[in-house]
Amino acid sequence: MKRLYENGPFINIKSKIAHGLGKKDPKYLIIDLKRFMVKIVNDQNRVKNSEVFVLKGNIVYGPVPSRRLGRSLGVDLVPYKVCSYDCVYCQLGSTGQTVIERKPYIPLDAILSQLSKKLKSGVKADFITLAGSGEPTLNSELGDIIKEIRKISDLPLSLITNGSLFWDERVRKAAVGADLVLPSLDAWDQKGFETINRPNSGIMFNEMAEGLVTFSREYSGAIWLEIFLLEGINSTEEDAGRFREWIKRMDPERVQINTAVRPPAERKVSAVDMPGLDNFCRLLGEKAEIVASFKDHDAPGSKPGLEADILELLERRPCTLEDISSGLGVHRNEVIKYLDSLLSTGQVEQVERESAGYYRVRRDS
Repeated sequence: MKRLYENGPFINIKSKIAHGLGKKDPKYLIIDLKRFMVKIVNDQNRVKNSEVFVLKGNIVYGPVPSRRLGRSLGVDLVPYKVCSYDCVYCQLGSTGQTVIERKPYIPLDAILSQLSKKLKSGVKADFITLAGSGEPTLNSELGDIIKEIRKISDLPLSLITNGSLFWDERVRKAAVGADLVLPSLDAWDQKGFETINRPNSGIMFNEMAEGLVTFSREYSGAIWLEIFLLEGINSTEEDAGRFREWIKRMDPERVQINTAVRPPAERKVSAVDMPGLDNFCRLLGEKAEIVASFKDHDAPGSKPGLEADILELLERRPCTLEDISSGLGVHRNEVIKYLDSLLSTGQVEQVERESAGYYRVRRDS
């Protein structure tokens, strides 16, 4: 696999370079191949079937305020929406085609280059967080990434993961290098798993959950398990009892209860209200805590003037999250924090158009 990169996450382009699509075809990102390239293997069949990744934007973002981690300096390890799940509640929208093949989607040298520059700028953070816009354990260089980050920073390392690949011994061995691992468990059986997480067909619930159990026995660091509740789907007292069985086996230090307070991928899903969360939390036991926030969103502040820039953009036309991110040159996860604040104050609202979520300035009728 060949890569061309500038500065930030990858755009995945099916490589038909040998047939000229990498030149001036307007359907593709225009690249001067002579300027960036790399050795291309003479074997035309290998070139034809390979993939080229082009970096665009930032792969290191923040720090962003996090209810769970304080000031979190985020690092993307995979391109946007490269994920093993297509969760109905995902704030980034639908995944489309899920994947389980592990690759060095974003190379180690690109990550270290951007992270080193960010750290040298004097940024203040509580954690370096491997997470971002997809499932980080899909990056096959995860273990080396963690080891190399250790060499340039003393900040604790957290890994936010959907937990889908911990049945793979290579993933578990890589993840043990983190100080804190935050996996998700949103269902307690295969039916709920398919309803909520809509996993890649190569992932079965029991295999996934047993992988987390095995990891908890091998790992000496802290595990904070997140359960994402949806009204009428996984939020009953019976659900709590079934989750408690898995929690006992996984033995995390904390169980963090969340719900859909941000606009989800599927508009039909609903958040559990605060009394429902309180009751569920009580049923799970003393390790459980609520991390969902219905108001008083974390105050953003990583980029002065960004809130005003977002409002100015939305005054002109409604935009998707991706529109705002690319238009202002800011990572999606940073944009989300500002949108949270603007939604909670009523300055902005979200509407659905052609199955996509758009943000627009709210106007009094």
